[in-house]
Amino acid sequence: MTDDLPNPALLPAGLADLLPPEAEREAALVEAMMAIFAAHGYERVKPPLLEFEDSLLAGSGAAVAEQTFRLMDPVSQRMMGLRADTTPQVARIAATRLAQDPRPLRLCYAGQVLRVRGTHLAPSRQLPQAGVELIGGAAPAADAEVALVAVEALAAVGVMEVSLDVTLPTLVPALMEAAGIAAPLRQNLARALDRKDSADVTAIANGHGGVLAALPALMAATGPADGALAALG
Repeated sequence: MTDDLPNPALLPAGLADLLPPEAEREAALVEAMMAIFAAHGYERVKPPLLEFEDSLLAGSGAAVAEQTFRLMDPVSQRMMGLRADTTPQVARIAATRLAQDPRPLRLCYAGQVLRVRGTHLAPSRQLPQAGVELIGGAAPAADAEVALVAVEALAAVGVMEVSLDVTLPTLVPALMEAAGIAAPLRQNLARALDRKDSADVTAIANGHGGVLAALPALMAATGPADGALAALG
C-alpha cells in the first residue's frame, strides 16, 4: 500500500500536451491553410465541440458513431457526443442555420476532434482538423474546385506529394437499392465501406452478386490515376 499521489503529468492513452514550439507551429500551419481557403471565398464556421447525440450522429455522422465519446448533459438530461469529425456538423449548419443562404455555400473550418480509439499508425485520439465544404454546387465542378483548393492549401504548408480519395456518396445506396439489400445488411455493408474493410465488403458482395459485385473493384481503384483507371476499366 502506498500514499503516493498519481503522477499529474500522466495523461490518458492517445492524448498529449503540445508544448513550445510545436503548439505554435501547429497553429501557424492551420492558419496558413485557412488563409488559402479564405482566398478562394470559403467562409469560416466554428461548430461547438459537443452536440446532442441524435443530431451529431445523424446522416453522415453515423459513419463515426463508434468513434464518438458520449456523455450525459446535466442540464438537458439528454445524451451528447464529442465530435469525432467536423464535416457532419458543417452539413447540419448548412441545412439549418444557413438553409436560406444562396447556394453554393463555401464553408471552411478548423478545430480539434476527439476519437474513442487511435490506430496503430496514428495512435493519437485528439487530432487537429481543417477543411472546406462546397455545398450546392454543380457536382463535377465542385469536386474539382475542392480538390484544387485542398492541394493548394497543403502546398502552402509544405506538403507537396498528395493523393486524393474521390468518392460518390450516392453510388453505394443506389447499388444497394438495385440489389434489394435489406436494411440490417445495408448498415453492415456501409460500415465495412466506411472502414475500407475489403474482406467484409468482398464477402457481402460475393454473397449477393449482381450489381454489388462491382464494389470490390471500386475499392481497388486507389492510388495513382493510371492504376485507378485501369482497375475501373
